[in-house]
Amino acid sequence: MRLFLAALAAITLLAPPADAAQQRPDPATAVLAAFDHHAIVAKSSPDVGPFVFDLIRDPRFPARANDIAVECGNARLQPLLDAYTAGADVPDISRVWRDTTQPSCGFSTFYEQLFALVRQVNTTLPAARKIRVLATDPPVDWSRVHAPADLEPFLDRDASIVSVVESQVLRKNRKALMLLGLGHLTHDGGSGAVAQLERKYPGAAYVLADHRGFTTDNARLERRLGAWPAVVPLPGSWLGSLETTYFPLDRDYPPGTRGYPGVDAYLYEGPADLLLREPLSARAVLDTAYLTELRRRAAAIDAPPDSIEWPETFFERERTSGVLLRG
Repeated sequence: MRLFLAALAAITLLAPPADAAQQRPDPATAVLAAFDHHAIVAKSSPDVGPFVFDLIRDPRFPARANDIAVECGNARLQPLLDAYTAGADVPDISRVWRDTTQPSCGFSTFYEQLFALVRQVNTTLPAARKIRVLATDPPVDWSRVHAPADLEPFLDRDASIVSVVESQVLRKNRKALMLLGLGHLTHDGGSGAVAQLERKYPGAAYVLADHRGFTTDNARLERRLGAWPAVVPLPGSWLGSLETTYFPLDRDYPPGTRGYPGVDAYLYEGPADLLLREPLSARAVLDTAYLTELRRRAAAIDAPPDSIEWPETFFERERTSGVLLRG
């Protein structure tokens, strides 16, 4: 009898709990439903899987969202981005993500593919339903940056995000998918863009964080998340009852804090050990003129030699990081 009970206990520990086996709506349906009650669905970016691209391909998406606000896009070049996503011949669209305040954006494959996908989807939509992509990074003109003081007016990135989203989305009663680093998106009373927006527009956003691994007991908790892909709400769920220390956060919270502060739901696209890093754009890496310009920018703002403003430092960091998020 004791052996039977021990075996039964072992099977119970290995099996996913009942809440993971319950029927959940597919993640696209769950995210699209959030637009019923929120003007903004904000998701950490770039994606660790195919979810965002699949969502934008979903024929239901243009009926729920008007805009996609992105981190890697220079707001000064919004007219260029509008023309491109509307189908115009724009030979140098890469300037939109290469000329931001963040050098790493220039090597992104995610935004390059995202803009092209929206352009293609728009060819199938009537004029009133076409998706607009909003560039939210400060409107810096790098040709005018020759000293650190020239860049200073463009360093408050959250202020730029707030300005774009408020003027182009909220004041116009439109709806947007926001794709930015999670630090800009949590609505926990901080200084991030969503927190600032919600002081004026309470409850405007529904925030999703990507699963990138738990800090403790990861394998067991991933089994409890169940099948993927899945969107798991935090309030009222076992996930929201976890101590905050289980999540890979970049700041400390008081002991006893539960859940993922400032986040409404968790997007699980698979075990952390199987998630891939975003590959670098070979086109950008091989563009010697662009690399020369990045070095000029780094020198102009007196960037330290070991900072990622210098392409060589950035490449070395990427080379040693491996292809897996947790490699």
